[in-house]
Amino acid sequence: MAVSIQQQGHMEGSNKEVDVGQLLLKVAASRCQISYQRLFKHVAPRLHNFIRKQMGDESIAKEVVQETMLKVWTKAHLYDDSKGAGLTWIFSIARNAKFDLLRRQKHQNDWVQGDDLWPTLEEPQDDQKLPREFESIVTEELSNLISTLPKPQAEVVSMVYLRGASQQEVADLLDVPLGTVKSRLRLALQKLKEALDD
Repeated sequence: MAVSIQQQGHMEGSNKEVDVGQLLLKVAASRCQISYQRLFKHVAPRLHNFIRKQMGDESIAKEVVQETMLKVWTKAHLYDDSKGAGLTWIFSIARNAKFDLLRRQKHQNDWVQGDDLWPTLEEPQDDQKLPREFESIVTEELSNLISTLPKPQAEVVSMVYLRGASQQEVADLLDVPLGTVKSRLRLALQKLKEALDD
């Protein structure tokens, strides 16, 4: 599968613009296989390279891409283009699939250690952490502010600050130079600061 993913990536020239959001909407509306194939050819190689660079493991990369693209097919109806870019939505599915896979592998390899049997006497306190009921309010407000940004800037801010991706990971996924990601992030943060100051 890795060979076919990489070959598809070369066939789909980088100069041909693909609107991932529109393809997702077509898949959601009518289960359009042609749109899904175009989506797969455009996104799967990028996801594969991104996960492989992150994890350093070809088999994990293949499995995460397979799970992600299957979820894209079965859950395309959940995509809402008013809440973010299509690629960002797919990226979050891939991120969750990666964590699910790592969690499954960890459970398979877990051994009970003697230290694990002793209870922790004192839980570390985090005075900086917001109470749970406020976390969702802050996240919602932040999402509302981010939605006022131009789409390329909103996409980068969402990936970095809401989904925890590094700037290099975002650059790899969006197939843009790291400098472009930094520039979009800087401009977005300036606009958000201005909005908060008003």
